[in-house]
Amino acid sequence: MKKKSPIFYLCVLSFIGFIYCLANDSLHCFLFFEAPISLENMQDELRIVIENWEIQGFNYDVNTKMQLVKVYSARIAFDIFAMVGVGMMFYKIKLGWTFYWIFQLAYVLVPFIVLGVSLTTSWPYVAGNAVIVFPLFFAMIHLVYVLLFFAQKKE
Repeated sequence: MKKKSPIFYLCVLSFIGFIYCLANDSLHCFLFFEAPISLENMQDELRIVIENWEIQGFNYDVNTKMQLVKVYSARIAFDIFAMVGVGMMFYKIKLGWTFYWIFQLAYVLVPFIVLGVSLTTSWPYVAGNAVIVFPLFFAMIHLVYVLLFFAQKKE
């Protein structure tokens, strides 16, 4: 039996992760697109999430609703493009690495660009709607995968 390379396992895990992210981002995009502005008329699950965000300082209105739809729409596109990069790497096409890291980086940065972020003098040194909706820990997972693939770039 031929031994599989680490890049094989990274590609499989990344593909599974992107399927999850694609499903999650699609769900949120459609939920926010269809959601009413009034919290009283909203589904319980989405209302609870928004109420938790508001406790942290998030302001839900028409503008932020449309910003959330834009963020999740962009993330759907970046999920697909990054999966294309993973597929290319799986078949040992070097262009896949470039595709992958560019769209992974875009995936992490788009909430900060669209929702806004500000720098603070205390930990975690960033604040704003983007950090409330997309905690930094979740962004780190994507960056760790970029580093793992970078370690296998010669493959």
